[in-house]
Amino acid sequence: MKKLLFFHASWCPPCRFYEKQFITPLEDLAGPEYIERVDAWKFPQKAEKYMIDRLPAVVLLDGETIHMIRTGAIDIPKVAEWLKGE
Repeated sequence: MKKLLFFHASWCPPCRFYEKQFITPLEDLAGPEYIERVDAWKFPQKAEKYMIDRLPAVVLLDGETIHMIRTGAIDIPKVAEWLKGE
């Protein structure tokens, strides 16, 4: 299953901005079942697994295969289309 992992931290102002600008609209477009929020501060082992060293960050997964890792803006319609397999 395709999934987007959103790595953030509760104390991170850019993470809150990113969530509001990108993650919430993406959930509205693709559906919340495709998005997993990961607090990198609470789950550092998961962040290390995907080599996350900056926040906020997103990882697009197709099963266990990494499709993309990004710390900047994402194209919401394109990512939603990819997640839904369209």
